[in-house]
Amino acid sequence: MLGVLLVLHGSKIPQWKEMAVGYASMLRENFPLVEYGFLEFDTPDLRSALESLVAKGAEEVVVVPLLFATGTHFLKDIPRLLGIEGENNTVLGKKINVKIAQPIGLDERVAEILKERVEGVIETSKPN
Repeated sequence: MLGVLLVLHGSKIPQWKEMAVGYASMLRENFPLVEYGFLEFDTPDLRSALESLVAKGAEEVVVVPLLFATGTHFLKDIPRLLGIEGENNTVLGKKINVKIAQPIGLDERVAEILKERVEGVIETSKPN
């Protein structure tokens, strides 16, 4: 069974967790096993979230970073905090295939959202 693990940076501000819960809920419409974890400041941490997926039956996990670009968090911190090396790993005594998806990157769909945000500010700041 496939598990999906969303990775967020984390923050002391509660909205980060609310965003994680929201995106996980949206993805559950397409994938039955979805968890989220944070790089820092918040819980669950990445390893705990990975273990939760495996405990629920995941045999393969796709890690989806909610990051815009490749950097230290993507290249080093995510694998380290997950406690993985390569694709085949042992989690809770089970052999698990873990793959890490690419960051969001440049994407016209994101640019469209940014455009909508700009237009929203313009609309709310127009005089009545």
